[in-house]
Amino acid sequence: MSSIGLGKIILLGEHAVVYGYPALAAALDRGVRIDAVPTPAGGSMRVDVPSWNLRVKAEDDHAFARGLCAIADAIGLGRPSLTLVGDAQIPPGAGLGASAAFAVAISRALLEYSKQPVTAASVTAAATASERVIHGNPSGVDVALAIAGGIGVFRKSSGLRTIQPAPLRVIVGPSGAPRSTAAMIERVSQATAGASADARLHELGALSDTGTNALLAGNLAGLGTAMNRAHALLGELGVSTPLLDGLCEIARKLGAYGSKLTGAGGGGAVIAIAPREREAEIAAAWKKAGVTSFVATVGARA
Repeated sequence: MSSIGLGKIILLGEHAVVYGYPALAAALDRGVRIDAVPTPAGGSMRVDVPSWNLRVKAEDDHAFARGLCAIADAIGLGRPSLTLVGDAQIPPGAGLGASAAFAVAISRALLEYSKQPVTAASVTAAATASERVIHGNPSGVDVALAIAGGIGVFRKSSGLRTIQPAPLRVIVGPSGAPRSTAAMIERVSQATAGASADARLHELGALSDTGTNALLAGNLAGLGTAMNRAHALLGELGVSTPLLDGLCEIARKLGAYGSKLTGAGGGGAVIAIAPREREAEIAAAWKKAGVTSFVATVGARA
């Protein structure tokens, strides 16, 4: 039986969430599946995800290899002769929670293999160990959504509070531009002098509350307005790029309610919400700009 971790988007609140503010986030309807298969020839524990061109052994000098070892150590497993074969429907390094989806799927697979309880708490602990190795100071929202799915408001102090809005269609455009979450977190720390009272972080947190209320009321125009303002603030914090700004502007000119970067920024992905009849036109325009997008109905349960 495959073990699953879901990808995610952050509708509002990225970076501010690291400082204790709320983030409105949603699980994608896709992610990473992992099957644990004993390796007949023996040898090191390894991971093979063909869609990512990823094939690493536990001892390799690679971020995902280090994450794999952190998970194994967190559950006291050691290094069994095991191949973790994966199928990923989201790209890595795109701000869509791929590393957390990977970590959650691996954690579930290894816990099941070792006949330990596969609980939300045990998966969270193991997957978070991987995220810390890869990202340094993750907020925790990616792991929470990769495990639970759905749509919710996340705070570091209290975790994920799920909400039940109407299904939300989102156009997701992975830009293909590489970036480092850890580097973007450090950039925001420098821009704010590490102060949670920074006015931009405070406003980003407030926009999460505004957008949540709009989403629950079915007010997509209100949600879009909050998204547009959030993107501008993230630009002020130094985590947007000319490509991301341009993709957002294209979507807005073609009738999107709102568009913004999602995740850490510095590359990664953009998202847009738009009337359904505008989605194809926005996707085509992004394609001309070199970005192949997909439409996700967010809020799937794991």
